[in-house]
Amino acid sequence: LIKKWFWLYLFSFLVAPAGYIIKIIISNSVSVADVWVLFTVVSLITLLSVYNDLWLTESLQYFIPRYWIKKEYNHIKTSIYLSLSAQIITGLIIACILWFGAPWLAVHYFQSPSAEVILKYFCFYFLGINLFQVLQSIFYAFQNTLAQQFVEFVRMWSIVGFTLFFFLTGRQSIQWYSLNWILGLIVGIVVGLIIFFSRYKKSLLQWKFVIEKPMLKEYLNYAFWCFLGLNTAHIFGQVIQQLIIVILGPESAGYYTNFLSLFGIASIVIWPIILLVFPMVSEFISKKNFDKLKLLFSFFYTYFVVFAFLFAVFLMALWPELALILFGQKFILSGELMILGGFFTMFSIFVGFNFSVMAGMWKIKDRVKILFYSILLVTALSITWMFTIWLYGAVIALWLAYLFLFVLSFRLIYKDIKFKIDWNFVIRNLIIISILAIITWMIKDKIFVFDDLLRLKNLWKILGLAGIVAVLFLWFNGKRVLMLKDELIKMKK
Repeated sequence: LIKKWFWLYLFSFLVAPAGYIIKIIISNSVSVADVWVLFTVVSLITLLSVYNDLWLTESLQYFIPRYWIKKEYNHIKTSIYLSLSAQIITGLIIACILWFGAPWLAVHYFQSPSAEVILKYFCFYFLGINLFQVLQSIFYAFQNTLAQQFVEFVRMWSIVGFTLFFFLTGRQSIQWYSLNWILGLIVGIVVGLIIFFSRYKKSLLQWKFVIEKPMLKEYLNYAFWCFLGLNTAHIFGQVIQQLIIVILGPESAGYYTNFLSLFGIASIVIWPIILLVFPMVSEFISKKNFDKLKLLFSFFYTYFVVFAFLFAVFLMALWPELALILFGQKFILSGELMILGGFFTMFSIFVGFNFSVMAGMWKIKDRVKILFYSILLVTALSITWMFTIWLYGAVIALWLAYLFLFVLSFRLIYKDIKFKIDWNFVIRNLIIISILAIITWMIKDKIFVFDDLLRLKNLWKILGLAGIVAVLFLWFNGKRVLMLKDELIKMKK
């Protein structure tokens, strides 16, 4: 983890602002309803891309480290070809359905004529993102964090560049903005292919495409259960989003879309490590390194509980101010929703970690079961509470579902791998963080001004405040910081 942290976090911090910059530019140049239309299409395409490979790409990520350890190189080539073939075939089928179904979806679902053009644009994006995901999965499985993060950096900042170009040249409509994703993806694919062929072409040419029934059966069996399990973030986001559209309407869905963007801020720092966990767990289990598994779990739940709590509680005190800075006064409600749900961003992080671990431990059937129960819970609660307490009911349903998922997934992992948590370190830091958050909440009215014209000034203030909190936090944990420094020096030697 320490060896790979530099590339993980360098590009993660460089990529993280891109999505928010895109949404900031678009949110400040079109209506709330238009924001909903565009980003709901993006969300729909993202969800379909999760489905359309029949989850063979996650199988790719699971099996490549194992095949590499066992020196079964032909199986690596076979698995790559299977995943790519599935992406192409299912991608073409779904893209055709979207293309011909766009007029009906625009009228009966999105209730916006402009959605038809956007949906047709995103049919091409859908085909391209499948190839991009296969490239990402290969880099990911080989733990090539530099290549994986770099191509995503190129893709996202290309989208930012095209978004800014359309904004500055007066092309401020969701039809023009939807082209940004296609153009940025093309740039990302080109860069990804250059890296892929320069790094892996020679090896792939030497290996053979050989289908063996035991290998194929195991590979497809894993993919089947992963396909049923899907991705928690996509499922929960989509279930609630669709319910809001039907029950509360497009404008409420626009507020909820930006609420989800705020909800994801806390995971920016921690998610790159979670992405690396899956292939690491698969590798450790293949080598029967259970002591390293315990060490990994202890490390995560000791240190990342503290970091997740720091981000959740500190930002929870400043969500309305953050919504103002990012999206303007018309989206203040998105920030107010985070006051209610902000604390539970930490459980979404833990669920992401637990699900990566469960995938690496071949607990995919268990993952499907708990996810199924959680979807039933979030659907029932959302329908019940949205009629009574509006969007707040959707937020409460979301964090209750994440809490439920966390408890069940943690129990399944801890049942097999007993690991220790440094509770003295955790409790001491939770107390310190709570005090800092309370002080921040008490003084924030004297620091920030709710005015769209002063958003840049407020941004510098919030960054300065975050810097002060970070320095105080590191000072309170001086001994641990020095220990980490010593570890880095040892590794360099």
